[in-house]
Amino acid sequence: MDNISKMNTGIASILLILVFFSVPAAADNHQGDIIIDEIVEWTTDQEINKNIHITSDGKLTISSSITFSSSSTIVIDEGGEMKLIGSSELISEKRATSLKTLGMIDEGNRSKIIIPSSMHSGDINVIINAEEGALLDGSNVYVGDMEPILMSGMNFSLNIPEGQEDTILGFTGYGQFPIIKSIILETDNGDFEYKANELPYQNMLLHGENGLTINSEGKIEVIENSTLHGVNIISSGEMIVKEGFIRDSCPMILTSDSSSIVIENSEISGSKEDHYVQAQPLSNIEWGSSEEGTAVAIKGDLIDRWERIISNQMIIFDSVGVHFSITGTGPNGVLEITNYSGPDGKSVINDGGDSRTIEIGWANGEITTEDAVISIIEYRTAWNTESSGIINYGPQGGDIELTWEKEIDLTSNNVPYIEWVSLIANIDNSASENESRTGVTQQISAVLANRGSASANLFFDCDVTETGMAADIGGYQNVNIDAGEEVEVFFGWRNSEPGTFSLTCEVLTPTQLVDYENSQAFGGGHMSTQSIIWEEINDDSFNMIPILIVIIIVMISGGVYFVHNLSRNAEQTAEILENYNKSTENEED
Repeated sequence: MDNISKMNTGIASILLILVFFSVPAAADNHQGDIIIDEIVEWTTDQEINKNIHITSDGKLTISSSITFSSSSTIVIDEGGEMKLIGSSELISEKRATSLKTLGMIDEGNRSKIIIPSSMHSGDINVIINAEEGALLDGSNVYVGDMEPILMSGMNFSLNIPEGQEDTILGFTGYGQFPIIKSIILETDNGDFEYKANELPYQNMLLHGENGLTINSEGKIEVIENSTLHGVNIISSGEMIVKEGFIRDSCPMILTSDSSSIVIENSEISGSKEDHYVQAQPLSNIEWGSSEEGTAVAIKGDLIDRWERIISNQMIIFDSVGVHFSITGTGPNGVLEITNYSGPDGKSVINDGGDSRTIEIGWANGEITTEDAVISIIEYRTAWNTESSGIINYGPQGGDIELTWEKEIDLTSNNVPYIEWVSLIANIDNSASENESRTGVTQQISAVLANRGSASANLFFDCDVTETGMAADIGGYQNVNIDAGEEVEVFFGWRNSEPGTFSLTCEVLTPTQLVDYENSQAFGGGHMSTQSIIWEEINDDSFNMIPILIVIIIVMISGGVYFVHNLSRNAEQTAEILENYNKSTENEED
């Protein structure tokens, strides 16, 4: 190959490399999305109006300014990476620019916007414009040391006299009102309109929508003085911000216990909530400190560094209708919650919503963590009714810590667990082996054990195993078993049908248990005796003893009757003779 051919080949290779490193669509355009499935770097400024998908094999490095002109999403799969280096920028053209108050009324913590009045000569007419649909009614504006001025309508004007310093406007209202969209300065030099967050402000929150959302299961890095501006950040993966800027892009939301964020030597400003990071209970947060020389600059003292939240946390019991309470302290004050377990034994822990704050990393560097316990108010079943004298089931003494687990399982906490040990028919030794007679009560021995940690006052019933018919055992058998105890119960079984039969006894499960007909929560279950041959009494076998007894009774009864009648007849005869003698004597006279 000659030198000219080599030169042409080299130039072509260089051009291909330049194209590779400068064009955003570095992979197949799938249904309008930009797919990054290999190592790609964007080095030139670009304007993008498409979604980006970084696959598990993709690694996108940005060292330029990328502006998203429409509502777009950057999806990063697990294993994928996006890195901003070399003072690069990722900017959403559409972003939240209105401001709302934090609701503080004292002068030190009051929401404020600073007007650049010192830049203009003469008086200035200031027009405060409210966010669409959010009137200024009932809100106050403070100018310096002046008394508060009540505002109303969609916009409100006030005059600011000429001065050498910028003017601080303070705002108070109901809740987070007013919501300010823009401020217009009418001066001798013309009119100047500012979006609310374009002016310096303190103790205010962003209001509005960002056009760009990053949804990442992979890795995000913002380093070397690079910036994310007006971006929604949702991550279940890893995020690293070192010597970077996060502007109007908070709160950054960590959606997984396995997600993590590292922030060092960086600057964060602008949030829609009163915190910059929203994390899960076990998300890893490494926030730089002045002691380590890695301090993070934040705006104001009222927006927290982070909040940990827990959503739809559940307590699970074995039983329906367990009445419990949660008491203690949370980052926002006293924690007092009472509730009942539902038909499935579960109860969602609510503190006025689906989620609650369990930790706050305050702006001043302090950290407050939830500290609370679970207590049982009433946990009653058929095995521990109040009349039984047995205490409530479930945790005792309020010693169960309210942890950060998504599900707190108390299904085996201080409850009984009943097991059959034995069920035996005590056959009389004089009888043949495993034989008994119909109509004669057969003694049964039942031994049950309580392997749980609470007492139980239970009942059991028995059926004939082979027929499934209710056995005649004299009704339900009652047993009171303390924790760790074995109890033997004796009862009789009277069977009137001849044949080979056994007895099956089953513990009656409390109806309060979840799915009590199939529940094994408190143990119980059933057990059977050995088979018994029931023989009917044979009428052909002549037994003289009962007959002799009857004869003797008849003879005795007849003798008594004979003697009694003989005595009575003798008395009658004597009376007749006496009357006859008296009659004869009278005739002789």
